[in-house]
Amino acid sequence: MPMPPTRTRPRSRAVRRAVLVSVAVAVSSALLLTGCTGEDLGPADGAEDSETAGPVGTRRIVDAHGRTVEVPLGPRRVVTLSRATLDAALALGVEPYGTAVFAADGDRTPSYLADRAVPARVVARDGRVRVKRLEALEPDLILVDESTRAVDDLAGLQAVAPTVVTSTGEDDWRRAFTATAHALNLAAAGRQVLSEYGAELAEATRAVRPRLAGTRRSVGVVRWADGELTPPAAADHVRSTLGSLGLRRAPGEGTDGDFVFFGVRGAGRGEAVETFASARSRPGLRRLLEADEKHRVAVVDGSAWEAPGGPIAARTVLGDIRRAVVPTG
Repeated sequence: MPMPPTRTRPRSRAVRRAVLVSVAVAVSSALLLTGCTGEDLGPADGAEDSETAGPVGTRRIVDAHGRTVEVPLGPRRVVTLSRATLDAALALGVEPYGTAVFAADGDRTPSYLADRAVPARVVARDGRVRVKRLEALEPDLILVDESTRAVDDLAGLQAVAPTVVTSTGEDDWRRAFTATAHALNLAAAGRQVLSEYGAELAEATRAVRPRLAGTRRSVGVVRWADGELTPPAAADHVRSTLGSLGLRRAPGEGTDGDFVFFGVRGAGRGEAVETFASARSRPGLRRLLEADEKHRVAVVDGSAWEAPGGPIAARTVLGDIRRAVVPTG
């Protein structure tokens, strides 16, 4: 049964113009190069997207696992099987047709992305792909990375649709995002997204750093999970954002940081506020409450502070830090 195409959100006029130019060049190149040889080495060497031999309407790219994959020039039914590829696709204005959910997010779309993502067919839970459901979507591109066990069955995924591994565990979020934009043939739009983030980061740095005088420049990142207070894993986008602002993660539990960011696993900010308010009597939160009495605690959407992240998560974290360090009103 035919499926409706993936919808794409409109971005700024400059980005739309860049995307149209990129696609126009891609189509022209494909028509000219049909029957030629060679291959596109992808974004690792900083080269522009280029098309190579193959049927008209496709291009060959080399993914993070070194696999040569023939992908559509303009994919319309995109399936994202990780948090990072979902974040990246939405940042590029692409609304996936199918996606994955994870227990860490409460088996739902990460709350920080909920207002951007349209309802999509869930084809995997915690990396376990429901093959029949995936096949029924008739996707034309599958995006996956090493953060999910779904990557362990590339042959099975490739049998359904062209599958691109966008990143390994060694890649930072910018590289992973750039690879996702490359796979979607939206390299120009990807550069625009990173440029916008860079400008926002530079502006936040100018506002934040003067406020750090006299502090240890330390940040505690804590979350409430399974009935106790725990520090989440150090996510790459959090680490790089803190470093750019001249901040560092507080050691240990994190509650003694100059600024403490509290979230609830699998919940948005609203639920985190309620949890924090109702859990004040719990012994496990004593140190956090002491920090709160000194006006050092900011309650946030913890899902954006989890790994792995993308440009939307990075911008969310950046905004949380700026509001905590440079309060307004």
